Amino acid sequence: MSLNSAMLAGVSGLAANSAALAAISQNIANVNTVGYKRSIGEFQTLVSSQTRAGGSFSAGGVMSATRSFISQEGQLQRTTENTDLAISGQGFFVTTTQAENVGATDTRLFTRAGAFRVDNLGYLKNSAGLYLQGWPVDSNGDISTDPSDLSRLRSINIGQVGGTAEPTTRVQINANLRSTQAVSSAAAANVYKGVEDAAVPPVEHDVSVSYVRTGANTYQVTISTGITKITGTATYAAGALTGFTPTAGTNGSATATATDITITPTSGTPPVAGTPFTLDFADMGLATDGIAQTKYDATVNSMAMYDAEDDNPVGVKPDFKMNIPVSDSKGGQRNLEIRFLKSAEPNMWYAEIVAVPAEDVVTGAPYTNGQIKTGLIAFTPSGRLDIETMQSWPAGTGLFDDPEQATLSFLESDPTNTIDPADPLDDYKVKWADGLGIAAQTVTLDLNTSAGGLSQLNTASVVQSTITNGTAFGNLSEITIDEGGYVTAIFDNGVMRRIAQVAIATFPSPDSLKEVSGNAFAVSLQSGTYNLKAAGTGGAGTVEAQQLESSTVDLSAEFTGLITTQRAYSASSKIITTADEMLAELINIKR
Repeated sequence: MSLNSAMLAGVSGLAANSAALAAISQNIANVNTVGYKRSIGEFQTLVSSQTRAGGSFSAGGVMSATRSFISQEGQLQRTTENTDLAISGQGFFVTTTQAENVGATDTRLFTRAGAFRVDNLGYLKNSAGLYLQGWPVDSNGDISTDPSDLSRLRSINIGQVGGTAEPTTRVQINANLRSTQAVSSAAAANVYKGVEDAAVPPVEHDVSVSYVRTGANTYQVTISTGITKITGTATYAAGALTGFTPTAGTNGSATATATDITITPTSGTPPVAGTPFTLDFADMGLATDGIAQTKYDATVNSMAMYDAEDDNPVGVKPDFKMNIPVSDSKGGQRNLEIRFLKSAEPNMWYAEIVAVPAEDVVTGAPYTNGQIKTGLIAFTPSGRLDIETMQSWPAGTGLFDDPEQATLSFLESDPTNTIDPADPLDDYKVKWADGLGIAAQTVTLDLNTSAGGLSQLNTASVVQSTITNGTAFGNLSEITIDEGGYVTAIFDNGVMRRIAQVAIATFPSPDSLKEVSGNAFAVSLQSGTYNLKAAGTGGAGTVEAQQLESSTVDLSAEFTGLITTQRAYSASSKIITTADEMLAELINIKR
């Protein structure tokens, strides 16, 4: 009967508008809920099976279905919390209801409510109690993402990030050595004016004598007078000269006994021999090794031996020294010094790299007193480091055989790895002292930068800068999250370390996700399966830190919907009352 169907249609209208009112109420209640997606009640007609013969019509009524606009993006609002996150674009944060022991088969929920805070165990948890998931950093500092493997995801934990240190691996040096620095007596040749020869009457000669130690009691001695230069080997026993063997001569030649030397000068082209003359070794300070022992030698009379605080310091006082702070693997501070002594040769300096204190290192021969490297440094006439000259020297002559590959290598502190100064196999080895308990370390020195480096100019010896990349121990001071979803820990020593990367899930039909409590969504048959992506890739949105996504509810639209829903509800109730009155008239036909 059409009258009954009209009444039932009115009932369906009441039910449908009630459902629409419920959706509006839910929207208004969540107008301030972070990441909330509005819903609306959508109506569709119901048509009953009927026949139109005889002009009859049966009303089917209306049915309501709730539609959620999950893919609609809300406005982003700025906050002051680094762990407040929003997604600019498509996608959802992947979350779980438990922080630990989450397997691949455990339920994952998806949300855009990114008001995350650090809980008592260090996990990032939002206001609904859902834990943020991401890909962790492996032991090599890499992040391995996978679009479908949930087993790779972990709840992001920042509470497990302790203090950290970075060992020094590179040092950039910008310093100048004064080109007019006076040559100290330890490096200079001894000059003797008016040395008389054995002629009658005697003839005076101006002589200079320089020494280079070649053995325990032997020295390479160079005797210069006029344009003649004689080089030979002086041998001592109990401090007294026992022999001198000439080995080379420039503009002259020589023969010698244990007490004197006879020099035959030559000059001209072709060389013409001059008048030989004999000089007494005693008159040139060569009769004993007293003077020779005062000369600089990296092994027995070095700059490393010198301590200005001693009452009677031994060794050779450096002309200049510079400190290099080095951070070890534990964040401890180690100090290295480069000590410089100007050579008698133009544009050349002796150099030693020394650990301070010397007890910080254990070294093999020929290093002593904390030495790590010893050798010569050469400069060009324009004051720049002479790379080509140093590269052409025999191995071991320069401070570094190749200044462009200047590295210091330290073996780890290991009591089982002994270094024996008497064992040739341990020569030139350097390790950190066993008591330090620190790891092996290689430090590269940048001595020849375009902006400075090591120079020799006619200005004061000075260190402009020493730039190192290592850091001492530091505590966690801040957590930042960038657009790519990388979670980075920042320490108070300036070190930054990546912890994890936030995973973003996308769906073929996000509006078909199933709503669950906590402003989150679950996978449904209609939504399709998830696809895990890094933020900003493959259509996934970027992560915006210190921002939250607002609710997509528009109060003006909701209040308008309230009015129309109320009117529609009232109209449906009128259908019922009208149908009731008509039925009453029908019943009253028979009284």
